[in-house]
Amino acid sequence: MSEADRLKKLLRKEKEAPKQKEEKKEAKLPELDEEVDVEAISKIVDRMKDKYIKEGILKKEEAITPEKSEKLRQMIEYGPQAVKISGGSPRELVLFESPIVRFFGKFYMKLQSPIHSLSNMLYKSFGRRIEADLQSAEMRYSVEQYLTLVLSATILIWLILLAFLFVLILAANLDILISILLLIIAPIVCFAMAMIMPSSKAKTLASSIDKELPFALRHMSIEIRAGVGIFKTMESIASSDYGALSDGFRSVLFNIEKGVPTEDALDMWGERTRSEGLRRMVSHLVRAMKTGGNLSDIMITIAEDVSFERRMKIADFAEKLNLMGLFLMMVAIVLPVLITILTVIGSSPSIKQYMSTFSLFNVDTLMLMYFVLCPALLLMFTYFIRASDPE
Repeated sequence: MSEADRLKKLLRKEKEAPKQKEEKKEAKLPELDEEVDVEAISKIVDRMKDKYIKEGILKKEEAITPEKSEKLRQMIEYGPQAVKISGGSPRELVLFESPIVRFFGKFYMKLQSPIHSLSNMLYKSFGRRIEADLQSAEMRYSVEQYLTLVLSATILIWLILLAFLFVLILAANLDILISILLLIIAPIVCFAMAMIMPSSKAKTLASSIDKELPFALRHMSIEIRAGVGIFKTMESIASSDYGALSDGFRSVLFNIEKGVPTEDALDMWGERTRSEGLRRMVSHLVRAMKTGGNLSDIMITIAEDVSFERRMKIADFAEKLNLMGLFLMMVAIVLPVLITILTVIGSSPSIKQYMSTFSLFNVDTLMLMYFVLCPALLLMFTYFIRASDPE
């Protein structure tokens, strides 16, 4: 290369250097917006903290760390699906947006010592399972926070039921034995339903993903076949109306933009979902990105498999409905009529004299069956139908 060519190159570099500096400055401008957002959110958090300190909910030594402020900023900017909450303290429940959650957080602060002890006992037994269920259900609580919510709700329901039964005992002479049974059974049922709620919600979310997955996979197959890149294809799915599936892709894209490798972001999504079809898609997608392959045909094959599995689940659910319909008829019609007949028979003095067993069927038993047992069975029946519905 001649000296003249070298001099031309040096001059060209000197001319392009100012332009490159200006482009770098322009690329850094969005960070200013992020700083402004963090500052604004810090002011909001400080005002909330001062308010709760005055109410006696928080102590002055409890600080809001920059990490928590960053999580709040990300949730406001990108949505709650972008932030994985882990290790959150039960005290932070008073800072949640939901008024119900804030109420239970305040209730926890009033009975902190007994609830905290019970929460630690439950954490040792159910901690890992509940953590996996919370992540799969996309519920933005730590295990400690969720157990605190469950225990607070159970204790509050028990206290309300205790006051209600006390009034009934004084006003309507309700049997004390029945009241004790209700005070034992009702909190246990509420606690059990709350403990299985994350698992149920995770299955519902997986069912929602499986419902949209075949259409999204065909969408991806068409775009990949047309020469569109993987990242642009995921952006297209995230911006489309595929429900929970679009939310999942938005979470993956957010992690990628934050510097997480694409394969790792997809693997994390696949690990926390309950959808087998989505796990297969993520596995094949990651493998194709690492080793190469005809990704378009793979997407079509997975879409057909998922569609077939959904048709089989719907057929199985239709068969189960026959048995469920028989059970519903027994609980809603036969059981109340049977209890009423036995109560009428038991109210006869001559029957009580020779068959003391019928004395158990009195007005109190009838009220318990009509207003507590039958509605509870119907609610449980409806819940299990909704939980097993493949939609």
